[in-house]
Amino acid sequence: MIAGVVVAKSIKEAVRKMNSSDADLYELRVDALEDYSDIDILRPFSSKLIITIRSKDEGGIRELGDEERLSLFEKFLEIEPAYIDIELKSRILEDVIELARPSSKIVISYHDFSRTPTFEDLLSILHSAEDHEPDIVKIVTYARTPWDNLRVIKLYEHANNLIAFCMGQKGKISRVFSAIFSPFTYASIDESVAPGQMSIYELREILRILGG
Repeated sequence: MIAGVVVAKSIKEAVRKMNSSDADLYELRVDALEDYSDIDILRPFSSKLIITIRSKDEGGIRELGDEERLSLFEKFLEIEPAYIDIELKSRILEDVIELARPSSKIVISYHDFSRTPTFEDLLSILHSAEDHEPDIVKIVTYARTPWDNLRVIKLYEHANNLIAFCMGQKGKISRVFSAIFSPFTYASIDESVAPGQMSIYELREILRILGG
């Protein structure tokens, strides 16, 4: 499955983008929103929504404090999205997990925008996330060399519900593997929000060529 990343200033704009897309899921980047009104119009998409309120340290589009993020998670959980995404290193991790269960599934994510750690460190990150018993662990790093992809792809040998890939032009191959081995992976609807992110069309074309 492919999750289209939705970046919009208002929820009405986000809904327009989702209506014009054929993604299987939609990651709504709440950290990009400037207007939180009209949340109820998201309800028809609830079963396909991933609510992400990314911290600035891990790629957030706007600066949001922990208390504001926690309040927004609580607000958006009222529509019972399919998933919520919270960073492993976040100080509000446990609070968000408590709020989300049992209405929404939990993605615990880790991002490194400068490098790909050693495989031993990646495995430690995976186990640390698994300690919180999420539904999915997401590990995203930056590929400085093509070999970085191999370390990330090898993680699939150690977990089932894992999304793992590298950002950057040299990390694109890992995004293809992610589309094959992960419960779902990410692609842009219109504008890329991460280095090396492909469009839904590009990713689907690659999968079609590979035979599914």
